[in-house]
Amino acid sequence: MSYSDFNLYFGDLHAHSNVSTCGVCIGRDVLSRDLYIHSSVIKEYLNKRLSDEETIESLYSFAKEEIGLDFVAVTDHDFTMSDDTWRYMQRKAYEWYEPGKFVTFSAYEWTSRLYGHRNVYYLSDTAPIFRCIRYDENGVRKFVTPNELWRFLKENNIKALTIPHHPSLTQFPVNWDYYNPEFDKVVEIVSIWGIFEYFGNPFQCMTSDSLPRYFALDALERGYRLGFVGGSDSHDCRPGDKLRPIRKRNLYRDFNMNSLSQIFVPYFVHNPLGVGLTAIYAKNLTREAIFDAISKKRVYATIGEKIKLEFYVDNRLMGEEITVRDLDYKPMIRVNVESPKKIDRIEVIRNGKVICQNVCLENTCSVSFRDEKIKPSRKYNYYYVRVILRNGSRAWSSPIWVIYKDLGKINVKIDEKNKRISFFKTGVISPRIKVAFVDKLIFMDRFLETGYIVNRIDYGAFFSITRTSIDEVILRIRFKDIKKSNYRGYIKLYGFNNYMVKPFNFAIIKYGGDLFLDDYHGFIKWDVTVNSRLNDIDVYNVKGLDIYLRINPFEKVYGISEILHDGRPDSMNTYVNGKKINAYPFEVILNEPLGKYREVLIDNKFVENIPPSSRYMVLYPATYDEHGVRAEVYNLKN
Repeated sequence: MSYSDFNLYFGDLHAHSNVSTCGVCIGRDVLSRDLYIHSSVIKEYLNKRLSDEETIESLYSFAKEEIGLDFVAVTDHDFTMSDDTWRYMQRKAYEWYEPGKFVTFSAYEWTSRLYGHRNVYYLSDTAPIFRCIRYDENGVRKFVTPNELWRFLKENNIKALTIPHHPSLTQFPVNWDYYNPEFDKVVEIVSIWGIFEYFGNPFQCMTSDSLPRYFALDALERGYRLGFVGGSDSHDCRPGDKLRPIRKRNLYRDFNMNSLSQIFVPYFVHNPLGVGLTAIYAKNLTREAIFDAISKKRVYATIGEKIKLEFYVDNRLMGEEITVRDLDYKPMIRVNVESPKKIDRIEVIRNGKVICQNVCLENTCSVSFRDEKIKPSRKYNYYYVRVILRNGSRAWSSPIWVIYKDLGKINVKIDEKNKRISFFKTGVISPRIKVAFVDKLIFMDRFLETGYIVNRIDYGAFFSITRTSIDEVILRIRFKDIKKSNYRGYIKLYGFNNYMVKPFNFAIIKYGGDLFLDDYHGFIKWDVTVNSRLNDIDVYNVKGLDIYLRINPFEKVYGISEILHDGRPDSMNTYVNGKKINAYPFEVILNEPLGKYREVLIDNKFVENIPPSSRYMVLYPATYDEHGVRAEVYNLKN
């Protein structure tokens, strides 16, 4: 299949009218607000009066008639809509839908402060809205989880897509622990907020602090199969427009900055490159075809210009998966780009790293190369393309995944009668492995013990280690006080294979909330205030971080940490696995290497005698998963 089998359409899947109370379309009383307004629209805003509902008509008209978009979705916030308003929006989506000319969707923004924002798109115009908050008969508020949203869609047989956006913003980060591949097909990688590709990327959001481990690439590294789309998130009824006529006050005037904040602007600074758009390869311009293309991830994101992008891995299109059994497979990659403005460069990315960069300096450019350097080191690799123009505009293809079948494994056959064990290597895996025979394994869980101590002590910093398997460890860091109290510090990790960080009970606001930084190489810093009471969901006297580590069980894994409690070292109230520290900075042992082991070379087969007192055998490396090599434990008595 080729991209020539489809038509290419451009549109905006994320636009707001004044039905959203934060909307600033014509019709708002701009003189009563703290904002700046562009001179080109002042007269319209002062002289033209529109009701909230009329701004929906204005939005559709602007998208179709003035910008020439092929499709648009009005995604006003769920909490701002009554059921009657939702039915009105569905009716307008139905009225403006013209198959072959202009596609609309009945959609809304599921605006959860606890779990992050997802836009919900329906294929029909009759399904009910499902809000992120509901109230019981006593008026008590309950935050609905993404799982409940997906269950509602499934149980009611509603054809829908849910698209997370601005995932890393501290004001409303997307909780990536929730993911449903049936509905979460793509992620919005760019909008007027900024670019959300990876932590620290150019044009990262300036209007809010951002959290590492929450970006689009972080979701891909979790193993999620997500394509990329762009949207405006315009609240001014001008989807697809390069001009943002209004700049609002960004936050309240009296606040405290977090010491780890890297940017601050008092007014909303829009993405200087423009607004995001989604490009879709579809058979025709109908709801069904557009919906199907998004579901198949045959989409890409652009900002600034309508860039035409084609990306192949061995003739597979964006969003597709390739399953290979030949472990010497070297994929052939092709990229074709056409742009209204001069191209600067094309970058091909594998697993988050640039593997090919081609400087073009023309309006058209093609890249073709074979990835000869690839060595399978986990069950799949993903590839995508980043295009950057000379004027800063850019595009991102959806990924293509290469999945390795029967990648590699050390197979074991135990002969209990003769007390011998045989090893067989299959697939691509290191022939040099470490083997240890032990009489016991300790899978410690000091978190329960530390939790008991946390409950008994009024304040302090607590480090606890949970070993969930032979090669996985969780380091839980907790800070507690009965009054407002600040904890700053760092930990530098050593000896790990890879790791992931999740905040625990953080205050989520634009600026001045809790923050952590992560260099993705083992150095993590934090600035956390317990009992800060910054908003109505910041109610915790215990906060912290969870660090999930993949390790080699035969290596020492540890961290060096230092903490300031309200600006001072406090070794008397810092605990590691329930014991007070006796040095500063202090060491946190995450893994003591297994004792004696043999390093053996397995070509096709290797035979080893089982020591008489051994109950378990540990092998490393033994197999692969989505994140790399794994160890395995064998119970020799069973």
